[in-house]
Amino acid sequence: MLLLASCGNQSETPQDAEDHSMPQMTGDASNVDPLMIEIRDMEAKAKRDSVMDRSVGLRLLKAYQDYYNKHTTDSLGLACLFEAGRVADALGKYQKAIDLLINYHDAIANKERKAEAAYLVAFIYDAHIHDAKKATEQYNKVIELYPGTLWADQATHALSLVGKSDEELINMLEEKNKKSS
Repeated sequence: MLLLASCGNQSETPQDAEDHSMPQMTGDASNVDPLMIEIRDMEAKAKRDSVMDRSVGLRLLKAYQDYYNKHTTDSLGLACLFEAGRVADALGKYQKAIDLLINYHDAIANKERKAEAAYLVAFIYDAHIHDAKKATEQYNKVIELYPGTLWADQATHALSLVGKSDEELINMLEEKNKKSS
């Protein structure tokens, strides 16, 4: 399921960009970037549906990318880059999502946000592309580069599941349930 968050908060610096809430339009809306209006419209359409319509998702992905390309150094542009990665993932465009998330990782200074982007890359390799080798490498990078973060903890747990078949996962859960009973 895709959880859409808006692009960001314009008052943040790129180093602090953690909040993905949209700034509120106040006063004269004539100075609002037309791309931001399109993004808001596409986000509203995507939020109305339980499953994102593919054409809405593709338009939203393009709008996020276009906004980032026009605003590569501001926090709102960087937040749009992150959201573009999430939308690409939701649309099944996994390599595109990885590329966008890596770009975001390299552009943002905030350690927690870098860790999240790196974790999402590992997760895509693991859950969607089913490349156990790359997933393991990426999870290990998260653990090595971002120790003490929530994402390093998640990566540690995910490593124990990489490459396991559904049957193996079910057996692991059954064993865990037996031990806790």
